[in-house]
Amino acid sequence: MPDLQTSSRRRKLGAVSFLNTKPLIYGIERNLFRHNFELIKAIPSVLAVDLIGGKLDAALVPSIAYAKNSPSLRIVPECGIIAHEEVNSIRLYFNRNLRSIRSVAVDISSMTSVILTKILLAERYQVKPEFIVAMPDLKKMLSTADAALVIGDAALFKTPSGERTYLDLAEEWHDMTGLPFVFAVWVGREGAMSLEDTQAIISSKNLGMDNIDDVCRLAAEEYSADFSLVKSYLTQNIQFDLGDEEIAGMRQFFELAYYHGSLDYLPSLNFYPLEERAPDTLFSS
Repeated sequence: MPDLQTSSRRRKLGAVSFLNTKPLIYGIERNLFRHNFELIKAIPSVLAVDLIGGKLDAALVPSIAYAKNSPSLRIVPECGIIAHEEVNSIRLYFNRNLRSIRSVAVDISSMTSVILTKILLAERYQVKPEFIVAMPDLKKMLSTADAALVIGDAALFKTPSGERTYLDLAEEWHDMTGLPFVFAVWVGREGAMSLEDTQAIISSKNLGMDNIDDVCRLAAEEYSADFSLVKSYLTQNIQFDLGDEEIAGMRQFFELAYYHGSLDYLPSLNFYPLEERAPDTLFSS
């Protein structure tokens, strides 16, 4: 059982303001049920730092952020930001033959996508280019590098489709491994959340999926975007259920990240339990 001090205080829950988070935070953000969270929004890199530093109890962070800090963290089961094939919002644009790429301009707001790019270029095209930090402006990025990694809402809404050559990184991952790619997961510090908190996060996702038309309508208004584009993205390109196949994909990504030197150790996948257990018992996958 969680101790009284942990269960009585309001939990600080971090999330990003990206389109692909909307179904996950729908129930909590709109207070559609009783929960014990204060929702705090920031960019992924800040969320990861604040979580490790103790400013947040849990946060939706890039999967690689969990891998780098796994001994002190736990994953909330059943939830994630996942692509089974084409994702449409993680694209590597390029000016020249992929096997001759020497430099890639990247927006480092998502280290998971940067590491995925390194893995795919090394494994599929046998190249290990230099990575250059840049602002997410495709034209400027491609003027200074052979390729450009554009991610998130910038890739979905601000990048011209069909005018340049690009790889969809989730599709490339699936072609290589046959597995989904897990971009982000809900993660908390060990002992920071109660069973009820874990269940509330899962309930928020379930409410988002049960009310996906409302989620899409609200998001389309916020982004001044076409409803059909938003719904297509959130129902066809992105999935939110973290099951056995998705966990296998995450494990494969961590193994390759370790092999290619992006991780110092091979992390285990430790989850918060979905039922009461003895205080010293972990549910691990």
